[in-house]
Amino acid sequence: MTTMDIDTNALERDLGFRLLGETFYLQALDQLSVNGLDEPSLVPDWTRKHVALHVLYNAEGFLRLLEWAKTGVQNPMYPSREWRDQQIADGVAHTSGADTITLAHEVADDLTAELDSMSDDDWGSQVVSGRGADILAAEIPWLRAREVWMHSLDLGIGMTARDFPAEVVDRLLDDVDTAWGARDEPVHYRVRLTDRDDRSERVIRHGTEGSTPAEPIEVTGEAAEVLSYLTGRGWPASVSGDTDKGGTGSTTPQDLPAPPNWL
Repeated sequence: MTTMDIDTNALERDLGFRLLGETFYLQALDQLSVNGLDEPSLVPDWTRKHVALHVLYNAEGFLRLLEWAKTGVQNPMYPSREWRDQQIADGVAHTSGADTITLAHEVADDLTAELDSMSDDDWGSQVVSGRGADILAAEIPWLRAREVWMHSLDLGIGMTARDFPAEVVDRLLDDVDTAWGARDEPVHYRVRLTDRDDRSERVIRHGTEGSTPAEPIEVTGEAAEVLSYLTGRGWPASVSGDTDKGGTGSTTPQDLPAPPNWL
């Protein structure tokens, strides 16, 4: 089994982001009634129960990858994307709302215990992500963090990216840029962040030659607002005023085309 050296400081940071995100997500889930889980989520064609079970099964998939990292025995996150989709559909049909919430807490505890038991060698083991990419086990904490932070919004109970820590918002913005670049998504944005002095402007431009728009789409707003927009979650309201009236200098949502899928 191949192992590689890891950045222990980065790993500790990501473990912290994951634990904080898990808590944030479960707090959002716990605000729902059992019947509320059957109501629509922010994900097209999915109820809140779909979202909750997807997040639950995602944790189970990461548990399989952690076992792979520890033992060297291949244990894929999912046998296939079709299998994963069917698992969610079956779960929605056969898992009660109460059980969904209970299991969400149990699997989060299981994941915490397994992450805590990983050795340095385990973290350096190579596994394969649910998207088929070779990754180090040390990447799992952030991948899980990303999952719970973003899907907390999809439950549709009023949480927004403005509730996220600034470090998490910045990391997620970097992930959007990286994901589009990895698949040569033909995008061209000039982003101006009104609440980031150290990185207030960035250009996100990817795509093959001839496919990328020559002129950038101008996006101005707080980092959390821009993150929400770029990940397809809409434009959350700002506390300092109505964006339609220019309260924060943010671009209004009706001014912007829908972005391509992030993941």
